[in-house]
Amino acid sequence: MKPNRLSTKKHTLRFAVILSALVLTGCASTQSTTSSTSASSASSTASTVSTSEESGADETDSTGGAMNGTIGSVIEANLSFKNKDFYIDYSTEDTVKIDLSAPKEADGVKVSGSTVTITEAGTYVLSGTLTDGQVIIDAGDEDDVRLVLENASITCTTTAPIYAKNADKVIISLPENTESTVTDTVTGTDGNDALTTAIFAKCDLSVNGTGTLNVNANANDGITSEDKLKITGGVLNITSADDGLVGKDAVLIKDGTVHITASGNGIKSTKSEADKGYVYIGGGTVNITAEQDGIQAETSVLISAGEVNVTAGGGANGEQKTGNAMFGGAQSTTTDETLSTKGIKAETALDITGGTVTVDSADDSLHSNDSMTVSGGGITVKSGDDGLHADNTLTIEDGTIVVEESCEGLEAIDLTINGGTIDVTASDDGLNAAGSAVDGGFGTAGADTLTVNGGTLTVNASGDGLDSNGALTINGGTVYVSGPTGDGNGTFDCDGVFTINGGVVLGTGSSGMLKTPTTDSQQNTISVSCTGSAGDTVEVKGADGNTLVSAVAPKSFTNVMFSTPDITEGETYTVYVNGTEAASETCSGVISGATGMGSFGGGPGGNMGGQAPNGGMGGQMPNGNGGTPPQMPGNTSDT
Repeated sequence: MKPNRLSTKKHTLRFAVILSALVLTGCASTQSTTSSTSASSASSTASTVSTSEESGADETDSTGGAMNGTIGSVIEANLSFKNKDFYIDYSTEDTVKIDLSAPKEADGVKVSGSTVTITEAGTYVLSGTLTDGQVIIDAGDEDDVRLVLENASITCTTTAPIYAKNADKVIISLPENTESTVTDTVTGTDGNDALTTAIFAKCDLSVNGTGTLNVNANANDGITSEDKLKITGGVLNITSADDGLVGKDAVLIKDGTVHITASGNGIKSTKSEADKGYVYIGGGTVNITAEQDGIQAETSVLISAGEVNVTAGGGANGEQKTGNAMFGGAQSTTTDETLSTKGIKAETALDITGGTVTVDSADDSLHSNDSMTVSGGGITVKSGDDGLHADNTLTIEDGTIVVEESCEGLEAIDLTINGGTIDVTASDDGLNAAGSAVDGGFGTAGADTLTVNGGTLTVNASGDGLDSNGALTINGGTVYVSGPTGDGNGTFDCDGVFTINGGVVLGTGSSGMLKTPTTDSQQNTISVSCTGSAGDTVEVKGADGNTLVSAVAPKSFTNVMFSTPDITEGETYTVYVNGTEAASETCSGVISGATGMGSFGGGPGGNMGGQAPNGGMGGQMPNGNGGTPPQMPGNTSDT
């Protein structure tokens, strides 16, 4: 058990998370365009994005977390896309063609030197090269202006090359087999407005199509909308001196391929109102390499589909933290603590219901200052700090989570596993419930809770395997924890009550901080002194010779603890290491065999854990079917 390290982190519980289904208004009719798996939990998100059938219909975009000004999770059903947000064949429309190499005035187009100004609604097809010039959209408040970039090149050394000064919405369309480029070199101004982006819109901005757009933002940000920024298609290659994509109201990505290399944040939304400041990814491919946060939302992040790949702060080796803070570990190796280098960060809620997310980050890979829920999809992370971290609640309902590298794998005040497949490798604690205001350190149980109700959980931890500053409860699922080799930590650790009421549990680890569950547990547990080395096969058999549970230990161990629904009082159970009998124990009650330190919060405490098999490595989780156990992932040495 280590002291509360969360107290040193930003801990902003700004608002309670209240989910509500807001009714869309103003759309002529809607149709479902996206479906995603959603768990039936308090923080689950809806799974439909609506699309207005009539491009002229009024548009309503809102986040589902808004109720009476309260910020919560993004509800996907409340996000709308109009037809004009998607690519439309412009060859059948009345268009105004602008040759940027020699621009001329036309209906809705004014030219002054190298500045081209569009003043009316319509579709404008831009081609050619505009050297050290600017395209300005200054239309009416209700006007929609569509820019079709047909192999256009726009550079500017004095301000933003594309500036949407006034319109209801600007749409940038990228036709198939075209490649356009926008480049700036300096931040500009327009009166009191600072134009800090290569493509800067003071209105809603959408990007669509199948062509390519290269944005070289040498001054500051790549693409910014002061309202909503939507991407529904195209290939975007963005290199920015600061942030890549900024939608102050929101950033919504439905399709397309986005490549971002940013010296600041990759994607950012900045407003803090209840229905703003969120990032939604519901399709497409997003690749981000950022020196700071990969994705940063002032309110919420929802990922329901698509592929998201993030490298933040140079990756896990950029700010590696190792070891237990109590014993001088968990220390940052970087000297710059001012920059946030998290993979995906949300202020209030981070929900993943589908898609594929891969993160390599110097700080936390997935981080919420309040709540996080995973109810689907596949997540793979490497972190210099925590793999998944929520300042308040972290709930896993479903999906696949692999934490390949971390200081602590999963961390929150209230950490609940209801389902899914989870594989954690950690240099400190595997799962850690810590951070509540009443955490008390040694001898005092906090309000923190770590609860496993289902799923498959595999932990390989050099610190505590499962650690709670309050209660630790296992009600179901399959849990295999490979705990520490040293005696300064335990495979299972808690300051409150430790109970095992169901599930299949197998632990291998050291004996110095051994804890066994309390007698309040509803399922029998056996703990035996038993030694083994990394790579040894541990197998538990009943008196009838049938295998109850087995696995390959990734590290050396001196204790084996196991609990299954099949353990019966009066029966003898034998532990085999590499096929040789190593220890046996007769079940004499709820807790039998070797016991260790008592739980500070209530009776004899903890058990020793082991590393669970991972289906992704070609094996299965511990079970009673016997057979050849799989090789556990993670460390294979004895250190």
